[in-house]
Amino acid sequence: MEVCEANFHCQRCAEASEWGLTMHRLSKEKMHNIYLFLSAVLIMYGVILGLTGGGQIHLLPGMAGSGGIHFRALKTFTYQSNILLVIGFLVMLALKNNPLRHYISVTVMLSATVTGLVYNFLLVPFAQAPMFFSGYVNFSTHVLVTALALINYFVFESKGFLRRRHILAGMIFPGVYWAVFVAIGERINFFPYFFMNPNDVGWVMVFVWFVALLAVFAGLGGLLLVYDKGRGQGF
Repeated sequence: MEVCEANFHCQRCAEASEWGLTMHRLSKEKMHNIYLFLSAVLIMYGVILGLTGGGQIHLLPGMAGSGGIHFRALKTFTYQSNILLVIGFLVMLALKNNPLRHYISVTVMLSATVTGLVYNFLLVPFAQAPMFFSGYVNFSTHVLVTALALINYFVFESKGFLRRRHILAGMIFPGVYWAVFVAIGERINFFPYFFMNPNDVGWVMVFVWFVALLAVFAGLGGLLLVYDKGRGQGF
């Protein structure tokens, strides 16, 4: 009788523990979904403000407070990476446990991180007008987007799933962006950034900048792989 009672209590404990883990998993998933949705709304709000001139922005000449919709801004990697995050987070909401979420998460994170790095360490130092934190738009599209993408991975995403193919997939978007605008920039009389304009820095330096930024992507991806593998193994 004592053995049966002990087994009964053990079974009850196991069921309670399993129930607790299930509720914890559901609670974290719910929090993650809320986070994804609110993040998408915040970033989209910044994008809309920037495109309609509702916020102070100094990324491109003649954009600040000029009224109308600044379609030219949509050509910048900044706005494209922000919109990519909004779309990516909303798609992740719909996909739930689909493995495709891993590709989206990495792509969004790498693009948003490079957006923040380029803005703070390349554009701000060379800017002729004050840019750093100059209004909600600049903060949202260059700093907040990076923070939200990083928080999504480091706080909410499961670890131990990353492979080199995820990193390579995450480098496709910026690679295609660079190739397209370097190829058509002269024709449309628009280069999004000075380091992509051969008329300003020369073709050699355009290639050097491309390799340098590619190295940044690869370096960030490599660090991410090491971290993810360590966390996945419980280190």
